[in-house]
Amino acid sequence: MTARVEETGSSQPTRRGGKTRRAVLKGSAVAAMLATRRSAPAAARQTAVFGQRLLVVRDQRPAYGGEAVRGGTLRMARPAPSQSGDFNPTAFRLDPQVTASYLDPLLRPDDVTMEPRPWLAESWRVTKGGREIRYSLREGVRWHDGLPFTADDVVFSFDAYHSDIDSAVGNMFALYDRAEAVDERTVRVRLTANDPTWLFNASTLPIFQRDQYSRQWNDDAAIRPTLTGYNWRVRKPIGTGPWAIASWDSDSIVFEANRSHFATPPWFDRFQIRWVADIEDVLASWIDGDSDLLWVPRAGDLDRLDRRPARLYAADAASVMFAAFNFANLASSVPDVFDGVNVRRALSRLIDRDGYARSVFGGFANVRAAGTVAQPWAHDDRRESPRANRDAGRRLLEEAGWLDYDGDGFLERADGVPLQLTLIYSTAAPPDLARVLARVKLDLEDGGVDVLLEGLAPDVFTARWQESRDYDLIAYAYDLFPGFTDFDLYGSRWDVRRNAQGWNPGGYANPRADDAIDAYLNAEAIADQRAALLDLQRAVDEDPFALWLGFPQDLVLVAADVLGFQPNKNWQTGNTALLWHDANDGD
Repeated sequence: MTARVEETGSSQPTRRGGKTRRAVLKGSAVAAMLATRRSAPAAARQTAVFGQRLLVVRDQRPAYGGEAVRGGTLRMARPAPSQSGDFNPTAFRLDPQVTASYLDPLLRPDDVTMEPRPWLAESWRVTKGGREIRYSLREGVRWHDGLPFTADDVVFSFDAYHSDIDSAVGNMFALYDRAEAVDERTVRVRLTANDPTWLFNASTLPIFQRDQYSRQWNDDAAIRPTLTGYNWRVRKPIGTGPWAIASWDSDSIVFEANRSHFATPPWFDRFQIRWVADIEDVLASWIDGDSDLLWVPRAGDLDRLDRRPARLYAADAASVMFAAFNFANLASSVPDVFDGVNVRRALSRLIDRDGYARSVFGGFANVRAAGTVAQPWAHDDRRESPRANRDAGRRLLEEAGWLDYDGDGFLERADGVPLQLTLIYSTAAPPDLARVLARVKLDLEDGGVDVLLEGLAPDVFTARWQESRDYDLIAYAYDLFPGFTDFDLYGSRWDVRRNAQGWNPGGYANPRADDAIDAYLNAEAIADQRAALLDLQRAVDEDPFALWLGFPQDLVLVAADVLGFQPNKNWQTGNTALLWHDANDGD
């Protein structure tokens, strides 16, 4: 049975990449969230009559009518993490859903644009060429145990992220020098050089309580500084977030509402996450009505998930897919095949992106998006991949000297050398990437290009792109941080043939791209960072770095009697405090 859907809300996503200011207005993040609880367009309120249909909501800032109702328990099922009891906040071994519930960041990525917004810090100022950041902390914030939140907590958190041997984000602190508490509500961070990602990435990490961890940190610092191994049975995890941990075991974790939260006191009384064995059990929990919230793994699952009334939120995501050209495949019989732009542009014209948007993503993807900058604050909406045009693609290939001389349906040069391309990807990549690449292979072959598609185990994949480099295209799919960190993908100084710390998997070299990267790395203001990244996108699109395969959307199902959901590109189900039970639902 095919999932039946109705659509409501805006048919167009919120405009991305608009003008912003580095200066911060007090309480703007709070005001934006509270505004979602007020009046709404009539279309957004049509949620009572479903039958057995899913009501699709495409608006990226949906609004809701009626009065919010307090009380009840919000339920969610999640695959059990391998170390569900390790609350070391620097290691990120805990389910992100838990972390997003009980801890708060200093700055919070905007739900839609991903720009930094005030949160535990109500404002900030960048000086000394980007090497010093001064944060002014929000007054009156308290930890769940009643202690006041102070600058010492921020300093301790940053030091731990930087120095904990189990830290999963140490790379974000590569330019970190030190942090200082100027007074109880002021923190000064000093960097060794300007870091354009600092406000977006390091500043949006969760802040944790110094009092809870300081003894273990001090005892272990001389030998093995880490927050791993803390005895949580002695003292339960403490945060400032909208949910306070009440209890947990191997089966579930239960939160109670933090009614004194400075921004988003939850409407529900409790939030329960139940651990299940795997994603199939997560889906079964939704189907059986035991879960109110489900981040759908893939569009193909919708056929079996439409058995109960629900809203299906099509949320724009900071996710990207692309296949980079290799300009240095010495194993190829035509190592210079990509030196001119015509072949690269021809391959892009042969791809039916709209076709795999339907067959792989059920229409829930922005497949025409060009580039790898999926962060809306810096994405250039004007740059789009072309629509499929087999004739135009074949003409470009003919101009480059590739024709079907022998009549076998595939192209070759006049000397008989065939146009054969090897396209590799990692089997550890999101499963939908393989399905997209299978369609790309068929499209290219229909245009006369012989394609060998290879799915490789992660270790083999790494060896291929770092050592043997015997491929023509290398495909990736991944999620992005709020701040742009992919400069080492394009920059010639990060060519992996010469730089062991680099990425640039195809030896791409473009002076315009290098200049844009330099401008970005030296930019202090967000507006200047954006301008540099727009220049970078123009450079790598006009002189194609890759076959752009687009940005998949995230799909989130919310039970019909639960209102208030807001998409969140940083973690789509992170806004649980905004949800409430619709007592007027007539199911």
